[in-house]
Amino acid sequence: MADFQTRVGVPARGLPGMSVNKDTQVTTALNYLSDGTLEPGGFAFTGSQVADQDVCLASKSKSGGRLLGIVLRTEVGAFNAPYSSYASTYQKGAPVTILARGQVHAVVPDGQTPTEGQAVLCDPATGAVTYGAEGTANDTGWSVIFFPGQASAAEGDLVIYENLGRTPCQGS
Repeated sequence: MADFQTRVGVPARGLPGMSVNKDTQVTTALNYLSDGTLEPGGFAFTGSQVADQDVCLASKSKSGGRLLGIVLRTEVGAFNAPYSSYASTYQKGAPVTILARGQVHAVVPDGQTPTEGQAVLCDPATGAVTYGAEGTANDTGWSVIFFPGQASAAEGDLVIYENLGRTPCQGS
């Protein structure tokens, strides 16, 4: 009984890929399917068209496509699926919703320490996220916003990515 509760924690503010404010969100006009590399809260680029169908695959890396936005998390509650294992990526062919404008929860990647207002950069070859000045190569058009009362952020912390109309640098 002594190890019942060793500390009191604050509930998480959200999950990567969860929309912060549904009133400001704008999703892509087309529906996309995952190519098997997309993660909630990660960036998505256009991929190839599925043969004989009016759908396209979206990919974590550019591979000739253009930046679409951030993959929204579609499942935020618990579900009972005893025959499928948990994975952080959407399976190939799974429908995905991609946020083109709005606010979304995101986790700061390993080795990164963003400051509020910094531009979110995405390496189109790997999908890796870093932070820098607006207009820098690989600028996505998204900025880092801290939660109210949050003074700093380090790897693994939850922050908000926001894009309410800024267009990305042409190099992305």
